[in-house]
Amino acid sequence: MTQRTLAESLAAYADSDYYPFHMPGHKRRLTETLPDFPEALQRAARLDITEIDGFDNLHDPEGILKDAEEKAAALYGADRCYYSVNGSTAGLLTAISAAVPEGGKLILARNCHKAVYHSIYLRRLMPVYLYPDIVPGTSLAGTLTKEQIEAALIQNPDASAVLLTSPTYDGITADIASIAETVHRFGKTLIVDAAHGAHFGFHPGFPKSPVALGADLTIVSLHKTMPCLTQTALLLQKGSRVSTERLRLFEGIYQTSSPSYLMMAAMDSCMDMVKKHGAGLWDSFFTERERFLERCSSLKRLQVLTDGTKWSRKMTSETGFLMDSGKILSETSKTCLTGKRFYDILLKQYHLQMEMAAGNYVTAIMTCCDTADGWQRLWDALKEIDDFCVAADEPVQENRKLLAYPVLKQQISLTDALDASKAQVPLTEAAGQTAGTFINLYPPGIPIVAPGEQITQEAVDVITRYRQMSLPVQGVDHDAITILKLC
Repeated sequence: MTQRTLAESLAAYADSDYYPFHMPGHKRRLTETLPDFPEALQRAARLDITEIDGFDNLHDPEGILKDAEEKAAALYGADRCYYSVNGSTAGLLTAISAAVPEGGKLILARNCHKAVYHSIYLRRLMPVYLYPDIVPGTSLAGTLTKEQIEAALIQNPDASAVLLTSPTYDGITADIASIAETVHRFGKTLIVDAAHGAHFGFHPGFPKSPVALGADLTIVSLHKTMPCLTQTALLLQKGSRVSTERLRLFEGIYQTSSPSYLMMAAMDSCMDMVKKHGAGLWDSFFTERERFLERCSSLKRLQVLTDGTKWSRKMTSETGFLMDSGKILSETSKTCLTGKRFYDILLKQYHLQMEMAAGNYVTAIMTCCDTADGWQRLWDALKEIDDFCVAADEPVQENRKLLAYPVLKQQISLTDALDASKAQVPLTEAAGQTAGTFINLYPPGIPIVAPGEQITQEAVDVITRYRQMSLPVQGVDHDAITILKLC
């Protein structure tokens, strides 16, 4: 007999005669009690339950949720899987807290998500930042190399773990296999933030999953690139370098004690689709993608940066990095458009909501759920805008590339800085001061300046430049930033 998915079990329970004298307060009966409640939410409420008999407990799974996590682990080739209904944020917090003791040392890529910095604060960690190089000829930040990591491990033998992002927000992937071999040779733990790589390993057109390449702990966001609901993620464990008891402990600390069964059902159903269809789930994706790239080869001013293009082959030969087929970056360096202006045109004139705008490109995330019409509309927009740029023949705007992250000196620990008294100063007068908060572009949420670091004139110039480009800089309020208050 085929075992029911969690979603099927929820639907069967909703159709049963069990009356809920328990949470949640809507009692799965909004249709009966509040018929004017939005219909879509009425349908969702029928399946929205708490930890009742027969439906297990996320923080101590022994039944249906244990089976669901084991299914996901098997599909990814992991030994264990931990569901996260608090996104990859909770997965990262859990992984770092379990792998690095309080006050310990963590080697990490500077272009990590802000959740990593939050774990540094919460656990009073000592970070050792490694700065990825910019991919030649672009404004894309690369990822770490094994040479960088080996040098850092030699200089920091007391570090407990190494953490990097692969793929990056732009889709750049590291050589995880060689990095894992290096990290393990030093007896350390490798944590990979693969939030944007949940689809890796499920089709030969994608890079392999970090799990298969030797990462000890891998965090993937199902909701980013898979058919799943927002906030759904997995923490995948391979091997035994990190205690399973500590992982379960911190998973329970960083997640709600009332996890959403709608989210967990979505995760289980997503994994069920992968198990059922395998690589075939992406057949239409690659068919449409190939047609799209063939058309894009005729563009005169716009350039598409993604896997399978002349650009990506050159990048791989020069850096060893691979590119995710699911990221489509449309670059404007040969036009008069900034990335933000290009983004706004696509949104307002073509009703195409892109993922992100950078200095001279915009990012689209493409998945197995994109339709032929979606691919066609993106192509039509790019072709029309490209034709306009050719006809207008306006001068190219210079200096629109994103800059390398400034290397800053840590004056006091990140934790002490966030807990210290603060003051505000104009951004123009911030050089030489110690930062009291994060300053970052969001998305993707990577700090330009972290609390406790000395702000340099270079950092001020980078922040000013990004604001002039109308990019979303967080941490600057009315031209002022937060610094540590002098006693």
